[in-house]
Amino acid sequence: MITNQQSLRRVDDYGVVGEQFDQITDDLHGLVQRKQRALKTKAFFKKLADDPLFAPELGRTSGKSLTEWLLMAQYPIKQERVFDYEEQRYVPSEARPRIDLAELLTLLLRKKGINGTFEDMMDYVLEGGSFQQFLSERRLAKRATMQA
Repeated sequence: MITNQQSLRRVDDYGVVGEQFDQITDDLHGLVQRKQRALKTKAFFKKLADDPLFAPELGRTSGKSLTEWLLMAQYPIKQERVFDYEEQRYVPSEARPRIDLAELLTLLLRKKGINGTFEDMMDYVLEGGSFQQFLSERRLAKRATMQA
């Protein structure tokens, strides 16, 4: 009778177990990283929603549209292209283009003269700072480097 350990040793002799284990480890590592990023982003948006700066103003029904933000940031919308085997050439995809909000916010920060990325802002807010403090400190830091 062959035990599980003996079976695993045979499979391992062929290198299959090691490769499968490495692939599973990589997949799990990627899954954990995505979950951690999702939880961090969720916590960031919750803190941002509690920030008094973003409280709705009386008499104001809405802010700028996504289109206006994209135009202001000069966000490069890229239409994905896919290979059409019938026509034997690349054609625009039927799918809508994807917008990377982190990249959009980073571009908007740069347009406002703030040297920092979305990730910098997210880390700052999650460490207890406010959005307004982040903007103020970054502007002061930029002025200090320009005067030096």
